[in-house]
Amino acid sequence: MNLFELFQNRIANCVSELGHSGELPKGLDIGRITVEPPRDPAHGDLATNAAMVLAKDASMPPRAFAEKLVPRLQALEGVSS
Repeated sequence: MNLFELFQNRIANCVSELGHSGELPKGLDIGRITVEPPRDPAHGDLATNAAMVLAKDASMPPRAFAEKLVPRLQALEGVSS
């Protein structure tokens, strides 16, 4: 497993946890989440499309989805902002 797959799994787990806690709908298609290098290296080491691809299914704007996801991501080992 490479670093991108590792964080893809971690992000998917965060989305699932948010679904179980009721902060996001359950059953979102976490298989659509990707993690890749950002286009602009000044934006960090990893980028994900999670908020963009799942927000519509969660009936919320991508920014609102991201705001729910960010605290979980910041708590992950190896993540800094």
